[in-house]
Amino acid sequence: MDKKHEKIFSRYRIKLPYVQIKGLKDNKNLSKIIKIIAILTIAIIVFKVAVDSTIPIIDEQCRTMAKSIATKISNEEATRVMADYKYEDFCNIEKDEEGNIKMISANMITINRIISDIPILIQEELEKDENNTFTIKLRKLHRN
Repeated sequence: MDKKHEKIFSRYRIKLPYVQIKGLKDNKNLSKIIKIIAILTIAIIVFKVAVDSTIPIIDEQCRTMAKSIATKISNEEATRVMADYKYEDFCNIEKDEEGNIKMISANMITINRIISDIPILIQEELEKDENNTFTIKLRKLHRN
């Protein structure tokens, strides 16, 4: 080239070296690879942002469902255990010879049995497979 064409806006052209990657025949293949990498990078970033934004909502739903299941099971097991007892089983009533109540004392053996039975039954029920799995519907994850 002549000197006239080497200047752009009164400056000399910067001559960049021609880079050729071994195995690529021309720059068309290189530009395709760069475009694919860029698209995959953008897709991964979008996926990560979407997942990161929904995880707190899903976690809250899981906590709510777990509390609900635990409350239901504990109420059912407590009711089931208590159905086997009557009021008279919890206390000892002593009366005098005229039939007046002299003293009421707690039957600690029965009370302690109930206190130990209920948590054991609750734990056994919580460990069953049907109580360890629940479904969260994604269409209900929007916040108002």
